[in-house]
Amino acid sequence: MTTKSLSRRHLVQSELTRRIVTGHVSPLSRLPKEAELAEEFDVSRVVIREAMKVLAEKGLIEIQQGRGTTVNPAHRWNPMDPQVLMHLGKGASFYTVQSELLEARMVFEVKLAGLAATRMTDRDLGHMETLLRTMDQYLDDPDRFSELDAQFHVALIQGGKNAILAKLLEPVHELLKVGFQQTILKPGAAQQAQVFHWAIFDGLKRRDPVATQDAVQRHLIRAQENLQALGDWLNPIRDAGTA
Repeated sequence: MTTKSLSRRHLVQSELTRRIVTGHVSPLSRLPKEAELAEEFDVSRVVIREAMKVLAEKGLIEIQQGRGTTVNPAHRWNPMDPQVLMHLGKGASFYTVQSELLEARMVFEVKLAGLAATRMTDRDLGHMETLLRTMDQYLDDPDRFSELDAQFHVALIQGGKNAILAKLLEPVHELLKVGFQQTILKPGAAQQAQVFHWAIFDGLKRRDPVATQDAVQRHLIRAQENLQALGDWLNPIRDAGTA
């Protein structure tokens, strides 16, 4: 398949993934036939067929010869697929997905933070300190702060120097960004998060695994509390906007 065809296939499978995960196409419903999709996306049927294979690998659809293509229920989707995660994080199930992500981070990120405290190089620490000082300058810029926030946590994960765990957590990097973009909207959230970030860095700099893990755990516990509070804070705003 040519580069152009791969690009078209990616566009098709990305859009169909979005439609399925966000609920625009209902579970157990049938997708349009190859010819119809080819016409809609202005691509060949070969491109559609290849895109369908990718969707099947994600667990989003089931292809049945002679019976068409059926959208699978959510429990059959691959929850670690980056695109599935990204669209889940932006949809109506945002709070459920982010809550489960926080639980997973409590298991993995806390452990990796302890490893990072003993394994990070001076260069790694310098990079994290630069990130933190830059974040201090963007406390009133939610978009930029959330990007840097995600970079900080990725650096922390990578600082554990465990390639397998770091690879396992790669799919959630995009979802981290989506989550930070939402939770940082609450007034004072960035300032509060930054206090925890500097506490984490202090543990790392002192090469103290216990202090580092404790700071990360307290940060994630507060994040769980803020996630619930965010819903309470946003709902009146949404209700007022639709009044």
